[in-house]
Amino acid sequence: MSASDEENITARAVDTAAALFGVAMQPEWRAAAMMNFATLTGAAGLVLAFPLEDEAEYGPVFHP
Repeated sequence: MSASDEENITARAVDTAAALFGVAMQPEWRAAAMMNFATLTGAAGLVLAFPLEDEAEYGPVFHP
């Protein structure tokens, strides 16, 4: 996938998320929103790539 394709996918994802959440995206916010989305996507990829065994135990749940 080319950098242009990735940028188009990111732009569409940012536009879709803004519409779903009812955010009126200002033009000056767009570059920062796209950079943030790309950073979060990269971090999510690292988490999803971490192998877990099927027998992995869940962490404790906090109940106040």
